[in-house]
Amino acid sequence: MSDLLHTVDAKGATSQMNFIAGQESAFWVRVRRNRLLADWFSDLTDENVQSYLKLLLDADFAKVEDTAAEQWILVKIRNDLMGFGIFLSMAEMQALLGRFHTQAVLERAS
Repeated sequence: MSDLLHTVDAKGATSQMNFIAGQESAFWVRVRRNRLLADWFSDLTDENVQSYLKLLLDADFAKVEDTAAEQWILVKIRNDLMGFGIFLSMAEMQALLGRFHTQAVLERAS
């Protein structure tokens, strides 16, 4: 009976470690994606990349996990771009977010 309990405990610990690793990886990808967004935004607007990145991180965008919150990020960035006379559709913004997310995932994997 003792071996069974050790096996169950070991499986639970492994599952917990896998969950934590997955959460950490997802967090890293979101942070990197947001850095890529800030770099892109700064290239278009000549804004200071560190200032815009700080804005994104201060607003806690790195913890965004659901689609509605990501839409909010895209609207925020799109509205900021409009202030510089740059007009992009939401479809263009979503494609950009997807491209940067893919890039971040690939960087994380390497």
